[in-house]
Amino acid sequence: MSKTLLLVSVRCADEVPIAVDGGADIIDVKEPSHGSLGMATPETLAACATVVPEQLLWTVAGGELVEHNESGSEAGQGVAYSLDSLERLPDAIKFGLSQCEGTPWEHTFQNVAGQLPECVQAIPVSYADRQAASSPGVDTVLEAAARHGWETVLVDTFDKLQSGSLLDLVAVETIEQWVARARDLGVRIVLAGRLSLQDVPVVAACEPMAVAVRSAVCVGGRNGRVDIELVRMVASQCQSDSVKREQDRIVQNNY
Repeated sequence: MSKTLLLVSVRCADEVPIAVDGGADIIDVKEPSHGSLGMATPETLAACATVVPEQLLWTVAGGELVEHNESGSEAGQGVAYSLDSLERLPDAIKFGLSQCEGTPWEHTFQNVAGQLPECVQAIPVSYADRQAASSPGVDTVLEAAARHGWETVLVDTFDKLQSGSLLDLVAVETIEQWVARARDLGVRIVLAGRLSLQDVPVVAACEPMAVAVRSAVCVGGRNGRVDIELVRMVASQCQSDSVKREQDRIVQNNY
């Protein structure tokens, strides 16, 4: 059984050492107030790039594959600008597939990936709440990844207010099937989606490449701040019967 890595999403450079000291294996930078894959400002990315330890992978949330603004521009056009000033490029950028169901999204994704530096991987994000997101299903995205040579797929939730967590949306058996399918196809899979402290051991037991969290390790929810004790709890996959008491203690001590 290989180790399931822990990805912690941060929103500023100050949160990076907290996540690292707590045991994160991968640092992800996003702006949670801007949606599931809200992209941080170029200034925030530049600040984070200087403090992520060299031995750790770091990733960036790049928004939705097709940003539905007046011009209908592809996400990659904005991402390229944000990368220009970085001291160290991220290892990967994630693009959500909302509103891509029934569209030639694979071609669009290839175009966006082609705009990135060769050393930066593009990761498609399939949403478990696919009806809310109008996104292609997980199996469809996994098969596309295998077909095009995309190394990693992230499964997340799109609606962070109404849809619930990954485990609210799908059965553990379905998650296990996704992981097995990804393994058969030679694609790495990362699992996210409003995972709670209690959810993490359950999802990690399915043996994805990584489990990705933010709200579970934040005091004050996903728009709050990363707490080192909560990161340590997730990293060690604490038993569910003690997690709620410890989480309540930490939150109470910070208010």
